[in-house]
Amino acid sequence: MIEIAIKKHVRYLFGIAILVFILNKFYLRPWVLKNELPEFFQIIVLSIPNLIEAIVGTLISIGVLFQLRQYIGMEVGIFNDKIVYLAAVSIAGLYVISQEFKFHNLGGNNVYDPYDVYASIIGLILTLGLVQAFGFIKERKTNIANS
Repeated sequence: MIEIAIKKHVRYLFGIAILVFILNKFYLRPWVLKNELPEFFQIIVLSIPNLIEAIVGTLISIGVLFQLRQYIGMEVGIFNDKIVYLAAVSIAGLYVISQEFKFHNLGGNNVYDPYDVYASIIGLILTLGLVQAFGFIKERKTNIANS
């Protein structure tokens, strides 16, 4: 199977999202809560994990679906990139939103907060917009002489 070439901006987004999650968990959130900053800042630092979960979940789902598409051998016309993006956002959205409403507890000890739902939705929409606008995989160059 040919390796899927993921665009550089997608790899950067993934890495930055993980870095923001770690910095928020170990530094920013404890500092904001310890210093009792205004509620706005507390909402932000408490909802960042949901935003990151939606972004990372969508990116991983897109990658898995592209691999699946390649493995199955579906032609682009049947299962094009936009369908992959929408399916991935749907899968990630189903996971992150259902977790907030306690349909499952796969992500750990979860407390319902409407701001977490908003952060998840923002992450899903943001990621969908970015991959729709800039793509996810590099276009393969085809040799015209072999076509």
